[in-house]
This record gives sequence, structure tokens and C-alpha cells, in this order.
Amino acid sequence: MARYHKGRRFEYRVKRYLEQQGYVVFRCAASRPVDLVALKPGEPPLLVECKYGTGRLTGPDRRALLELARRAGARALLARNDGRRIVLEVVG
Repeated sequence: MARYHKGRRFEYRVKRYLEQQGYVVFRCAASRPVDLVALKPGEPPLLVECKYGTGRLTGPDRRALLELARRAGARALLARNDGRRIVLEVVG
């Protein structure tokens, strides 16, 4: 399976996971400005970058995500896979 398809499939797994936690989740076209935006009443918005495989954000991507989260009053999260588990980490 192509890397793009694995990444997209992982994004949908993370989307379903967050929806099961009560969030309304939007997948962004072309992953811009982030992969997912998750909203839940009474909670700050989540801006989620999904990384299948490496599980890392480059310095410029990390800075851009944090700046966008700051401007939006949101929490920045990195979603990565650990075997079959989804791991969500606060970016900061």
C-alpha cells in the first residue's frame, strides 16, 4: 500500500477515535493547515497533526502548528501510531 494511503487511513482512524470521545472532527483538504480539527463543547479546539510511521514533526512544522494553535486558542496535538494503538501527544 502506498505511503499516502497509509497516512490517509491513519487520519481516518484518529478521526473515528476522537469522534468516539465526543468530538466533532473535520479532516482538512490536503492536510492544510492541519490534518484534523476537533471540537467539543466546553473544551478548547484541538488541532491535530497525524504522523504514520516516523511520529515526528520537523522544527518548522512544529513551530507553525504551535503558532496556529496560539492564534486560534486551541491545543496542538500530534497523533502517531504505536503498533496498533493511537498515541496522542500534546505539542509544546
